[in-house]
Amino acid sequence: MTGATSGANETINALDVGTSKVVALISQVDERGQLKVIGAGRSVSQGLRKGTVINTTDATAAIAKAIEEAERTAGVTMESAYVSISGAHISAIGSKGVVDLGKNGRRVTAEDCQKALDQAGGIALPHNREMINVVARQYKLDDKEGIDNPVGSMGYRLEVEATVVTGASSNIQNLTNCILDNGVRISDLVLEPLASAEAVLSREELSAGVVLVDIGAGTAGVAIYIDKAPWQTHCLEVGGQYLVHDVSSVLRMSQESAEALIRQFGHALPERVPVDAEVRAGAFGQEGQQVVRRRVLAEIINARAEELADLILSEVKRSGYDGLTPAGVVLTGGVAQLPGLSDLSATRMRWPVRIGQPNGAVASTFDLNSPEYAAAVGLLLWGLHRGAKPRNLEPVRPGPGKRILDYFKSLLPISS
Repeated sequence: MTGATSGANETINALDVGTSKVVALISQVDERGQLKVIGAGRSVSQGLRKGTVINTTDATAAIAKAIEEAERTAGVTMESAYVSISGAHISAIGSKGVVDLGKNGRRVTAEDCQKALDQAGGIALPHNREMINVVARQYKLDDKEGIDNPVGSMGYRLEVEATVVTGASSNIQNLTNCILDNGVRISDLVLEPLASAEAVLSREELSAGVVLVDIGAGTAGVAIYIDKAPWQTHCLEVGGQYLVHDVSSVLRMSQESAEALIRQFGHALPERVPVDAEVRAGAFGQEGQQVVRRRVLAEIINARAEELADLILSEVKRSGYDGLTPAGVVLTGGVAQLPGLSDLSATRMRWPVRIGQPNGAVASTFDLNSPEYAAAVGLLLWGLHRGAKPRNLEPVRPGPGKRILDYFKSLLPISS
């Protein structure tokens, strides 16, 4: 990567805004250039569906709760943050940018690389779409192709082939407003699977070619990496909520009870669950309780899990890059914790599959090793390696502790 690294004592923060949860992390860069998380907050997400904001008031309040907790545990204020974005409105296209290094040639600088990326991102877009990220696939310096990092090399003409991620302007603005209304500047918006990849993919996987799938509650973000760079991204409108809906419908229980049942006893492979295993669970009706056979629960989950694996396989094949990803598939996100999902996916796809969790590149006294924190940790690494690309003017900041209070005040009737 060619972006500038951050300096010692700098604060880098993350806001992972998902369909089911909001995670806020506050970190500092130490004298060795390493990140340490000093504050963490989590809240139940409200006002989002399939990764997209549908109620800005509720979403803003949920984000506020996560920020407040992170600030309280860190003892510092979150002034800015790298923010995740997902949803079916997002798409990616390839583009190229060129920089002339002069008739006498010279050494390539990081600024040259950024100029080439800026040119690649300067494509014409419809009025209702805007750019989210521009990520280099590979550089070409004169007649030398496939260069990862040309900085310092001599040449006359620098060319970059890049992946340009775009999204619907209205969806981007709604999310942006929810962050700004909490008094937080946006250092950069980052597509969720790209953020997760920063935290979970190994160098060997990136070099060989790999598919990263971040499975959240409402969506599954797919990023296909070839030669260490993302060549294709896509967002599938399937996620953990589909499992919850199916279990809730078949077993006639609330979605809250269904989610709790899946988290505690769910399995994607019915044959690995004892035939006679039973648990008590919630139910609609006068009794409010029922006995559920765990294998029946696994059979309900299995049908949707197979569908998810098949959709991922179809998406990769549709991209045309399926023969270029020998490292297989890395599943991350909250749903990746479902027992049996990796083995089921490997069988359906006939590819290597593993569960990706944060790789330890970020130190923390908080437990952030679960796949569900991959995107949040990856946002911190994105900020460390790539630097900020602010998307907004500095907002007026509410005072400490006022975010949630102001929200509840807004719900009170106005007296005349």
